[in-house]
Amino acid sequence: MMKVTVTVILFTLAWFGPLADGELFGSSPEEAATKGTLSGDVQNWATLIQNYILELANLGIGRDKTQALFDSANYTFEQKDGDSLMNNVETSLKDYLRRKEVAAKRIASHAIKLHDDYLRSKFENTTIRYKRLRDMPLNLYRDSDIPHTVLPKKISPYFKQEVNHDYSTVKIPDQVPRDSEEIIDAVYYSVELDGVFRQNRKSDQFIRWQYFGTNVGLIRLYPGREWDTNFAGFYNDYDPRIRPWYIAATSGPKDVVIVLDCSASMIGQKFDIAKSVAVTVINTLTKQDAVNIVCARESYWDSVGTWHKFNSKVLGCQKTSLVPATNAHRKDLIEKVTALQAGGTSELEIGFRTAFELLKSPGRAQCQSIIVFVTDGKDIDNEEVRCAPGYYTRSGYVPGPVCRYNWTKVWDLAKEQNQLITPRARIFSFLTVDEGEVFPGNLSCSNNGVMVRLTDGEDLINNMKPYFTYLAQRTMDWPGLWTAPYLDAWGLGVAITYAVPAVSKITGKTIGVAGVDATLEEIEHFLIRYQWGSVYTFIINREGETILHPKLKQSSTLLEDPIFIGIDQLEQDKDHKPEAFSTVERAMRNLEKGRQTIFRNNENVTYYYASAGDEYSFAFVLANSDMVFRRAQEPLDDRQNTQSYWNLLIEYNTTHARTQIKDPVYEILDVRYNDTKYPQLTISYRHSSIFFAPKCHCDPNKYFFDDHLHTKTVDAHKYINEDEPDSGCDGGGQYEKGLRADVKITQPIETYWKGRDFEWIDQIKWTYVGMRSGVFRTYPGHRSTRLYDPTTRAWFKRAKNAPRKTVISNAYMDSAGVGKIITISQAVFEGLPLKRQAECLKRNPTGPWEGGCECTQDKDCISERCYMSQAPAFANDEHARCATERVEAVTSLDMLFKDFFDQTVNIMQSTDPAPAKGCDMKYTCPNMKEMCQTRCYLFDNEGFILTDADFVNASSLDEKKYREVSLGKKEGEIMKELVYLHKLFVRKEQVDFQGTCTITAYTPKVTLSGIPMIPEEQDDYYKFKGPIPAFSNSYGCIQDVVNYWANETVLGETGMITGNISGPCMSGFYYVTALPKTNLFLLVIENWKRERGQKPYNFNCKITQSLVTSGAFRIINGTCSAKEGGDGQRKTKCPLMRNESLINVTCDYNTAMQAVHRDFYYSLPVVLIVTLMIFFLNPP
Repeated sequence: MMKVTVTVILFTLAWFGPLADGELFGSSPEEAATKGTLSGDVQNWATLIQNYILELANLGIGRDKTQALFDSANYTFEQKDGDSLMNNVETSLKDYLRRKEVAAKRIASHAIKLHDDYLRSKFENTTIRYKRLRDMPLNLYRDSDIPHTVLPKKISPYFKQEVNHDYSTVKIPDQVPRDSEEIIDAVYYSVELDGVFRQNRKSDQFIRWQYFGTNVGLIRLYPGREWDTNFAGFYNDYDPRIRPWYIAATSGPKDVVIVLDCSASMIGQKFDIAKSVAVTVINTLTKQDAVNIVCARESYWDSVGTWHKFNSKVLGCQKTSLVPATNAHRKDLIEKVTALQAGGTSELEIGFRTAFELLKSPGRAQCQSIIVFVTDGKDIDNEEVRCAPGYYTRSGYVPGPVCRYNWTKVWDLAKEQNQLITPRARIFSFLTVDEGEVFPGNLSCSNNGVMVRLTDGEDLINNMKPYFTYLAQRTMDWPGLWTAPYLDAWGLGVAITYAVPAVSKITGKTIGVAGVDATLEEIEHFLIRYQWGSVYTFIINREGETILHPKLKQSSTLLEDPIFIGIDQLEQDKDHKPEAFSTVERAMRNLEKGRQTIFRNNENVTYYYASAGDEYSFAFVLANSDMVFRRAQEPLDDRQNTQSYWNLLIEYNTTHARTQIKDPVYEILDVRYNDTKYPQLTISYRHSSIFFAPKCHCDPNKYFFDDHLHTKTVDAHKYINEDEPDSGCDGGGQYEKGLRADVKITQPIETYWKGRDFEWIDQIKWTYVGMRSGVFRTYPGHRSTRLYDPTTRAWFKRAKNAPRKTVISNAYMDSAGVGKIITISQAVFEGLPLKRQAECLKRNPTGPWEGGCECTQDKDCISERCYMSQAPAFANDEHARCATERVEAVTSLDMLFKDFFDQTVNIMQSTDPAPAKGCDMKYTCPNMKEMCQTRCYLFDNEGFILTDADFVNASSLDEKKYREVSLGKKEGEIMKELVYLHKLFVRKEQVDFQGTCTITAYTPKVTLSGIPMIPEEQDDYYKFKGPIPAFSNSYGCIQDVVNYWANETVLGETGMITGNISGPCMSGFYYVTALPKTNLFLLVIENWKRERGQKPYNFNCKITQSLVTSGAFRIINGTCSAKEGGDGQRKTKCPLMRNESLINVTCDYNTAMQAVHRDFYYSLPVVLIVTLMIFFLNPP
């Protein structure tokens, strides 16, 4: 694995030579003599800034008052049973997948019947014959490329686009003649599948795409849709026969070795074609297949006697065996093939010997063996390639002989080695451009394959038809299979497909494949409903690859087919601890059912696991504290509270709302639009508003695509304010059970928010509280985007992970468009239980104690939070008590970054009048020759800068200039010492297999014109984005993610780190101290002076900064880091295969040059002798 940034650094070091002392790895002893003068000021500034933040949080957020509301709440105790949970999920998940399997099998069986019936009627001449598609009536022919035939269409929440549920549509590949007899026949007989599609939809309300891909290239898709277009407005091409679900269902598991002729004779267009063939083959493989690539060539001398080193090499991560054709390995092989350069001799014997060794290695599918060979067939490279060194004579240097190759050696080798492998390999050869058909032709025809001549790299799918036709003919009977997850080409995100081949009972040939999709997003929503507390779930396949896990990105955010890593890399540390998890993984890969308790992170957790069909297993992970779940209940008496209001404020002015809600809510809210403080937004100063995250809804997809906002508003308003029993999803409701309790518990905080009056109140933009349930209350009341989920936001996660601290975010662009803001957050704990101290001491005599026990300081508590509750129930309690261990909510406020920055800079002014060294002030340097200044930064516990003068001037649209800017990027020398000398930061590095890279370098936005910004625009974007896709500069890639985490304990008794720096970027004396009640640190640099490198571009400075910069860096060949799940043993089930001898493939080639090629190998000496004999026998 090689990281791009490291490559640049090593190159620069090698090019420019060693650096001077202090330039890269620290200051010299002489420079360390300088002492700073601001130590007392820095300590004072840190205290004053912390006090400012805490006062701002206490007065602005009112966390203690929100905490008191939860402390006053009534809680019920629910005893959780992991076994019952596992059984319920197992039954439901298996039923969910089984319905898709039944639907696909029904489509396949009906397709066979319709095809065979049509074939009989066609033979008997009893069917209507059409010569052109356009002659067919609309009830027979609806085309996804002809918009008017798809009508009527309407938005479907389950397909996230406009579709036609009344009919299916067909899509024909561009390279297939549209009026060919085979296409017209496929359109005619397959139209009757509409009845099956509709029947499947009635039987399964959660069914997604249903389709039948035919062997002639046509696909019939239900529901009907207009096809996607490219940037030019043309419809994208689509051929089902090369899609992994089609290949997997028709060919079954296979072992494929691709041999590329990488010799010098292939340079240019020929090698481009060769690489395109390899990529095409790789893209049609699935996880059930095994693959590797051999680049065949050898070393040579050139015409002047120089030795050029080349070797045949295996490109895959494994050099002696095949690798599973997972997304990770396919991406890796494609990347390596793309980077290949032709060069070397056409000596291919070693390359083919390697190919056969790979086909004999362990880890194969062992159902069928295939070698794909790409060459130009030439037995000579060029005049520069010589097979022996030259020599000197009196007349000068004589080059070695031009290489000419004996193909008989390769033919004999293939014949010999193919006898040793089971099953024997078929060799498919592809000849690029040249006339050398003899070598690849004989090789393929002698090994039951086909040779195909390719004149260019266009339309490879059609030109490689013999290869794909063979694969489609191979399987006789295959009940179907689930594919690996992939990115749906039709817009539903990551999906899995159950694919079933359809084999004609008349011809015995495969006529197509039926497929039914299930989306990972839907499975995620399904599993989330069964989670509570700290419970989480994951899914793996039989190879141990992780399909779903909270540590992975959501399936809806991926840009490319996902790369799945072994579950052990997520559930175990780098030392494979806890070891007991390996037993869990092994059982799950074997589709077993059970549970196991493991000690992890200082507590016992139990894994409950079971299978979900024949391919996947799931697990729920419960900590001991999750076995009893405390659920907050609605207040018994909330008559003193006012109503709560749904966030779609403008909808209260609709006729429907005014009719269904008796109160004049719109007038009560005093809704305002385009207020000075909130331009282009609709807000209410009179009340806060309520929003539910998608996970709060029983059917998140229906919620998202429901554009009847007035109905949605009325339903939500009634739910959050009524006193009827909360039935939840299981009782037929729209929302998850318990949401209304969070709404009513937090309602009184609105009164405090509205009544605030302190110095900085005008600087606060939003104040809000997000509950772990997904309920979100914000003031002033305003609309939130439909996909907003407070529990996934950075401010929620940071406060939850550091609940005892007041957490401040980096600057970022407000999603509602009010500008560049920062967020201050505090955690709110689950309601405080009142416990007798004797009981606490009995359980743990020395502490730390659990929630509800008496305490005097934070370290007395497991939760590290000791406080006096303001709840009425604790009014007479004279003791502070420990907060519970579970975070119930996070409450926050947003303010403009500039206001926060100005306030902190005003605080940091020097007490020494001469010279004044306050932050950002300039003065004469100690050397009395140059100007210096005092630089000040607030940075967080991850090493990201919060305040910097440069951030103020940066455009709000240029987030890269101020959001998550690493301290190492701005002050590399100091960050380096904090990491490697003082150990304040611990470097953590991991590989992100689902990263995002950009095609071109980052450039900031210059305008928001055309970009949806306010919630209304963002929610409606999917309807108005137009048929032509927006340009995307991003693509999926593998990245090395570097993070830093602060270890506050290294500050010691003084609470401060100091040091003197004179490096390639800057010089100065620095001070670092913590704001201990927050997540922040203060860095002050006295006598800061920029150092100018001797060269025009300060390379040494850039190197120093890059060594300690956080971020994500693209990895070259990074997929080899994606370790295979489990023990790597493949569990492959081969389908019933048609006998090889019954599969007829036509193999021929031009043999006109055969005699010449066979008789004249290494024939230069013979030619010379014959010429001399003729000369002497027939003198002139």
